[in-house]
Amino acid sequence: MKKTSILFNKWWVVLFPIKKSELSKFFAMAAMMFFILLNQNLIRGIKDSLVVTLIGAESLSFIKLFVEMPAGVLFVIIYTILCNKTTEENIFRGIVLFFLFFFSFFGFVLFPNQDLFHPNPDTVSNYVLLYPHFKWFFIMWGKWTLVLFYMMGELWPMIIFTLLYWQLANKITKTEEAGRFYFFFNLFGQVNLLFSGSVMVYFSRSNHFLLPFLGTYKTGTALKIASLMTIVIFLCLLILFLHRYVETRVMRRQIAQVAENIGPKLKLGLLQSFKMIARSKYLGLICVLMISYSMVVNLIEGVWLHETSLFYKKDPALFITYQGRVLFWTGIFTLTCSFIGNVVIRKIGWIGAALGTPVITLFIGSVFFLLVILSYFNLLPNSIMGISTVATIVAIGGLQNMLAKGTKYCFFDVTKEMVYIPLNNEMRTKGKAAVDILGGKVGKSAGAILQVICYTIFSGAQPDQLAPFLALVFILICTIWITAVRMLSKEYHTLLAQS
Repeated sequence: MKKTSILFNKWWVVLFPIKKSELSKFFAMAAMMFFILLNQNLIRGIKDSLVVTLIGAESLSFIKLFVEMPAGVLFVIIYTILCNKTTEENIFRGIVLFFLFFFSFFGFVLFPNQDLFHPNPDTVSNYVLLYPHFKWFFIMWGKWTLVLFYMMGELWPMIIFTLLYWQLANKITKTEEAGRFYFFFNLFGQVNLLFSGSVMVYFSRSNHFLLPFLGTYKTGTALKIASLMTIVIFLCLLILFLHRYVETRVMRRQIAQVAENIGPKLKLGLLQSFKMIARSKYLGLICVLMISYSMVVNLIEGVWLHETSLFYKKDPALFITYQGRVLFWTGIFTLTCSFIGNVVIRKIGWIGAALGTPVITLFIGSVFFLLVILSYFNLLPNSIMGISTVATIVAIGGLQNMLAKGTKYCFFDVTKEMVYIPLNNEMRTKGKAAVDILGGKVGKSAGAILQVICYTIFSGAQPDQLAPFLALVFILICTIWITAVRMLSKEYHTLLAQS
């Protein structure tokens, strides 16, 4: 009996290597990740559906370059100033409250009253006819509330998850704990994909439980958006509650550890912060990883969403339901990766886990582009194994999205955050802010610039017409990404050996 108990304990340590004294910290952070990512995926499905169906997939590149990029730069400036003025805990609360207010305002004021806020459609159409090479700027202006929501939806994961959540996690987690904690954070956090997909599908129906409270909205789409925004607001409140719990219960229990990790507060100005980052090869390589991921996703996204919008005939409700199903299966794959992720990093090390995302993205993305190119040149039959060519392309695009995001959540995010832990406080805060926010936005903007130029010069161009050019760029960026991972692995292990 004693031997059985010992054997059980050994297996339990392997399957769930969290000590009893660490459970409160672990479950609080895991739950916070769950709610942040649940919100992220709900918002992502809504913003993609609204912009692609009501504006057009071609506009995504323009939004990323001319709206998201300036917003990301502005946030880094504001965040750097706030770091020198107040605590990280106050910054977290303030930013989440700002998002909560915006999502409330969009769901219950802006979207159901678009006619009051948008310019006259005839005026927009006249400008498009007069200046066809700049038509997407006028089309975006004509639906500016949707563009604003898309921008805020893109900033949520970059600011709340990539920066603020992981900054908090790195602050209260030792390097030894990170190897045990981070993959299991993802295991619990990424379960949200199963729920987010189901929530999106459920609230796309016309008989959900919130209808009696939201029955005053005129259109079915406005009612669905109001329902989903209600859930988003509720999740923001849960995130604030968990953050307060971590601050008052977890951090105060390890004051000595926190003091050792953060040390005295440093106050460098914005210019000095960027100089520090520019001189760091280590941060530069992390930035290359961020730019590469964001760029390859952007190159595929426009084409995939365009094909999907055609398949679902630009219906927002059908598009939201499809996005929910993709999220559900992304969750299944992510959970599968999470179960083996802890074993992967232990057996083949940091570099093995870090290479998972670029290698899988390169392979599946290449297959997707190949199908789109062959279809455009009419080199494919009308149906493949009884399935239409468009449906096949949409399915492969969804599979690529599922595999790329699943490996990102389980391997890319975790390995990227691990390399921040050996750094000093200044590099973990201001350096991380610049790398995570600007790195992601520069990647998206770089991919967007290529498409913006093409859509501006060739005003009638469609995303599938750009596929051959985008495919070449996609393969090049994936190659650079893989090379940067190998270089960063050497730097990371050298830094660990010195600490």
